[in-house]
Amino acid sequence: MWRFGKRDLYDNPGEVLTGEVQNKRATDIEERAARAIDKTDWDYRFRVRISPQAGGLTEEWQNLPGEYEIDFLLYRGNTIWPILIDGEVSHFLALWQKVQDEQRESVINAALRKYGATPVKRVEFWWLADQAKANRFFRSLLL
Repeated sequence: MWRFGKRDLYDNPGEVLTGEVQNKRATDIEERAARAIDKTDWDYRFRVRISPQAGGLTEEWQNLPGEYEIDFLLYRGNTIWPILIDGEVSHFLALWQKVQDEQRESVINAALRKYGATPVKRVEFWWLADQAKANRFFRSLLL
């Protein structure tokens, strides 16, 4: 069942979601992603932003032009990996949105290059339709 008001994409009977990850608002697919990542040996920060003023990372929302958000910034040892979750509305409707996504990915990769980060990995929403799918996806990606 699709409910568009709250942006819950899938009706998963018995699933209890909090709507938060690391005390920040999260969609159903973001929360499933976080729970799946929690089952691996990777750590992460949720909703890290690239500040256009300082050119560095911050968790403060400044809402400035040129500010980009990384949904999950994963890290393990010396490895840093930005993960972007693509929801069904904001990433798949129009060509201009695809161009914006590519620009966002380019800016994030450039900003994190100095840290030796792995290039952005985009995660499409259907891989996060339920917790079992999310677990399988992130297990195959991260382990």
